[in-house]
Amino acid sequence: MPRYSYQSAPGLRIRTTHHAGSAEEFAQALAEDCRADYGTEPDVRVWDGPITEPPAATAR
Repeated sequence: MPRYSYQSAPGLRIRTTHHAGSAEEFAQALAEDCRADYGTEPDVRVWDGPITEPPAATAR
């Protein structure tokens, strides 16, 4: 499974996990859960490499 770093919304911690799908699929899944998990509007960024590079996928 690919390893991704992600941030669900600005100001939240950047975390790392594995996800079976693509970066885009992972970003969409995180955006759907963001409101329930954090009570904030999603602004998801997902990286498939170093976080100093632009995100591989985003979702709102």
